[in-house]
Amino acid sequence: MHNRAFLQSGATRAAASAACAAVLMLASPPARAGDIHVLSAAAMQTIFKLAASDFERMFGHRLIISYATMGAITERIRGGESADLVIGSTASIATLAKEGKVRPDSQATICKVGVGLVVPSGTAKPPLASVEDFKRALLAARIVVYANPAGGGAAGIHVAKVIRQLGLADQIEGKTKFGAGGDVTEVTLAQGSGALGVTQISEIVDKPGAEFVGPLPPELQNYTGVTIGIPTDAAPSDAVTTFIKFLHSPTATAAIEARGMEPE
Repeated sequence: MHNRAFLQSGATRAAASAACAAVLMLASPPARAGDIHVLSAAAMQTIFKLAASDFERMFGHRLIISYATMGAITERIRGGESADLVIGSTASIATLAKEGKVRPDSQATICKVGVGLVVPSGTAKPPLASVEDFKRALLAARIVVYANPAGGGAAGIHVAKVIRQLGLADQIEGKTKFGAGGDVTEVTLAQGSGALGVTQISEIVDKPGAEFVGPLPPELQNYTGVTIGIPTDAAPSDAVTTFIKFLHSPTATAAIEARGMEPE
């Protein structure tokens, strides 16, 4: 599925954009243009690089997006930060809804994303068909990079857990470098040849200088749902309603698939 999505042509995306605009314009009356403040999981950053300009051009609203790890987003909303829309993990948005921070009826899952490996261009891609392949790849790497689990990112927490379960924590501790969350690919590339990054697939694909090795073997894989929610203190907004519809449109779906994520 990923290869098909990565090869999607610009013409196809343009056609999807036009279709999306027609559908949404028919489905909703024109709304007054406005700013939409979005607090979003870093996993969506590359998606919005592809699709946000299409939305702004189609509807005239301006997206103001702040990115953080999924764990950090939860704490920021708990701490009183305001936003028109929050995008986090399915689990974190559900928690915020139970705590009265997000409207329960506003929860909607956009997509899910798995964890994969990345190496700098020019570094040989290790085999990745089995758990043993993954273990060998970690041990053979000069540097291993993943998100600091203390930052609350879903991928970093999962990767740290897998490394412990495989009994490799002590063996690779001296060559482990942490990213902040959302920057693991960039940190991996900065380490040069022989570096191996482990992070969400959406943060790997189509980045200059990065080679996507493949997803983790099924036995080790972890999918994170990406879910939206409207904070309970957010004012009603036609612009936000339009943006939520857009996130389920052909244009957004094409961007999601192009970044190695699976639409819901």
